[in-house]
Amino acid sequence: MNGSDGTKLECDALQEFIGLVAVDGNAGKRVRVAMNDELTDRQRELIELYYLENMNMTEIAQRLGISPSTVSRTLKRGRGRLRKYFKYNGRYFMDSLSE
Repeated sequence: MNGSDGTKLECDALQEFIGLVAVDGNAGKRVRVAMNDELTDRQRELIELYYLENMNMTEIAQRLGISPSTVSRTLKRGRGRLRKYFKYNGRYFMDSLSE
């Protein structure tokens, strides 16, 4: 697997976790808490638009009046924060999915 395949898989996995926000129960609640605790307001807004509303970076940039590169950087930083959280708390999240 090359680097771009790994990045795609990571983004897909993160999208599945973020998608749990809409799920009732412990898993959804825990993902919402992680997003609220770990992300800045702007990171949370962009991640919700990108992953939950399925907007692309250009659409987000136009809607918010910012550059696509700012959208890209902010998403990358937000994903990094969530990745660290999921890495340290991965067992916690995986256990909650089986409840």
